[in-house]
Amino acid sequence: MGLGGWEHLVGAQWMLITTKGRKTGKSRHTMVDVMDYDKSTETYYIEAAYGVRADWYKNIQSNPIFEAQVGRRKFKARAGALTTEGASEMFVQFYRSKPAYTRSVMAMAGMKFKDEDELRILGKNLTLLAVTPEKE
Repeated sequence: MGLGGWEHLVGAQWMLITTKGRKTGKSRHTMVDVMDYDKSTETYYIEAAYGVRADWYKNIQSNPIFEAQVGRRKFKARAGALTTEGASEMFVQFYRSKPAYTRSVMAMAGMKFKDEDELRILGKNLTLLAVTPEKE
């Protein structure tokens, strides 16, 4: 999964999420950006590009345990939403660590910003999640 290692050159990391469809019960797959990873807590921070309207987000609301894969690591996971302030600060932190990648992704989404204060405001409108492995 990934671009054969090239994703590290552009500063990207992705998570493949496999959810159970809330209506059909079928497996549904989606790829999301990993904004950060806290190794001490094994927590991945991801963004739902379409917020609470995203089908995969709705699926994990109905079936909270899902499959996740980052690189070659596969695990059962659970996700929880960050607070508005937490999401805003996480977004700024992501920008600081990957400014070119953040600007290009934001431009593709039609979102422009001048500085970190504007980015903080945009971040308050995003849905960011903390994904942790499910303890078996």
